[in-house]
Amino acid sequence: MTRIFTALCLALLVGFSAPAIAASEPAADAKIAVRAPAEAVAPTRDSLVAFFEAQMKNDPQVKNFTKRADGDYDFKTGFFPYTGRLKLLNAAVTKYDDQYYENLYRGIIEIELPDADEVFFKRYARSFAAWSADLNYYYNMKKGQWFAGSAWNDNLADFDKYAVDNAGAKLPAPMPGFWAQNGKNLIPLGIFVVVIIVVMAFAKAQHKRVFDNHDKALDEQQRGLKMVEESLTHQREHTRLLQEILATLKK
Repeated sequence: MTRIFTALCLALLVGFSAPAIAASEPAADAKIAVRAPAEAVAPTRDSLVAFFEAQMKNDPQVKNFTKRADGDYDFKTGFFPYTGRLKLLNAAVTKYDDQYYENLYRGIIEIELPDADEVFFKRYARSFAAWSADLNYYYNMKKGQWFAGSAWNDNLADFDKYAVDNAGAKLPAPMPGFWAQNGKNLIPLGIFVVVIIVVMAFAKAQHKRVFDNHDKALDEQQRGLKMVEESLTHQREHTRLLQEILATLKK
């Protein structure tokens, strides 16, 4: 049984390894998506601040956004109850570092609400955190403009490396997921594992059957020994009775 199991495992391993390795190698004539380098100018801090100001003024939740000085505004919003000053602490521009994206920049806006006290931040912590999270913007180099996170899908084709082919035509499919990339290699492995599980289950059943038969044979043997022992006991009793009868006749 062990030899059969070993031979079957080796045969399956050799049979599935070849197509899995072949499937993992790229085709010689496969096209690689390449995009022409962008010609747009890289974003600046000033352009980020200008976009932030425009976003605040166009936000229907913002009731007042008046510039007092550079980085200092009168601010009122209905997103949380606050009326007072808004100070721009930092406007940082950095290149978006991701292997799937190119020509994409990120803009980070950090603000302060000087007229909000400690009670305000405890009471409206969640709404303030949600509002602050939306102060992250992105710069589309191809279009040369900033956009908010809500417009991510509308701009994705401009900076996703895999969104266009060599001819510039848009590809319908997004980046392949884990199963799409590795499915051809994992399916043979999965079949191999299933076969091993089935063989092991069969071997376990065979072993159980052998042990059950062995236990049954032992039970039969013990029953036979018990019958022999009982027969010997009756025979000894019979011999004793005959001896008593002979002793009585001699008297």
